[in-house]
Amino acid sequence: FRFIALDLARAGHEVVFLTERNLTGKLPGIRQLSVDESPLDRKRRSNLEGQLDCSSRFRKAMEVMRDEGWRPDLVISHSGWGCGLDVSWVFPKATRISYLEWWFANDAEEYAFDPGNPWWDYDSNKCLSLRHRNLSLALELSEAHHIVVPTSWQRAQLPPALGQRCEVIHEGVDTDFFVMNPSWRPKDRLRLTYATRGMEPMRGFPEFVQSLPTLLERYPSLEVVIAGEDRVAYGARIPEEGSFGRWAQRLLEPWLKTGSVRFVGHLPTNSYARLLKSSHVHCYLTRPFVASWSLLDAMASGCCLVGSDLELVREMADPNATTWVDQRNQKLLIEGLDHALSFDSEERLVRGQLQRRKAVQAWSRGLSLQRWRGLLGI
Repeated sequence: FRFIALDLARAGHEVVFLTERNLTGKLPGIRQLSVDESPLDRKRRSNLEGQLDCSSRFRKAMEVMRDEGWRPDLVISHSGWGCGLDVSWVFPKATRISYLEWWFANDAEEYAFDPGNPWWDYDSNKCLSLRHRNLSLALELSEAHHIVVPTSWQRAQLPPALGQRCEVIHEGVDTDFFVMNPSWRPKDRLRLTYATRGMEPMRGFPEFVQSLPTLLERYPSLEVVIAGEDRVAYGARIPEEGSFGRWAQRLLEPWLKTGSVRFVGHLPTNSYARLLKSSHVHCYLTRPFVASWSLLDAMASGCCLVGSDLELVREMADPNATTWVDQRNQKLLIEGLDHALSFDSEERLVRGQLQRRKAVQAWSRGLSLQRWRGLLGI
């Protein structure tokens, strides 16, 4: 919500940004307030107990603002965690907008996506537990005047009664910051990049790693750069090494010693943008869930993209410029990556230009702000 808040503040509106943790630093023209973090462990923060704990802490913070005499005309909340659950209780006259990322449908495609995956498993108890995450979410969405979702695919996960009330407004990618500059690409080697928040099965990390030995043997000049933290955000069966990063380093040890594979960890934003500009081929894999920001970042950076052949990725990426793969089949994944790595520089350039054009025309931050202004009537 940072860019929305800044846009409203620049337009002269009084903006209060209420968060559990301030990860953005000082935002000009905005009053920033932090809510005490939950004493609950992370495993319980997403269940009903954790959601009600979150709603209570945010409600108390809003009551302090109300008792000070502050009355907002509009409240935008990030639904699903409980922070906006009691907005209508504290500020009943405010227009309420709930931003929704995910509804846990009974028949979610993700549940049956890859039943033989050794790193990931759903049983009926887990699916029922995820279904119960909709309890507080349903109340917040039913009381909202508007529901906003980032993509049409995410809207389609909702029950019809809620889905028909949705506006599709993605937060957008900053196409002035993430730009295409092929001169950053190495001249003496072929660079394959992979960027992720956490090294985990949700983003196809194990499948990507398992494809690399074949490709590294096939392309002597290949350099693989992996950016991201060695952690799991969405759950997994952890390998015996204790993490997927350590598991990958064991599997790729010969190429780590030669420098053909590099793990660069969590990168500052500027370094991350430079990495994407330097990519000859970028691999984006995911299960059928919310798409990562890195997909749009790579598109805006003009990357030659290899992507999971899923509806959520097809909605975002240029269909004619993407090499589509099914990471559930190791042979097909290797063939797709091999196909993209075999492109000449002109083919990679053209494909990257098409991806950037799609990002600018359909997913830019400026377009997102226009849609938000239209929804808010300002």
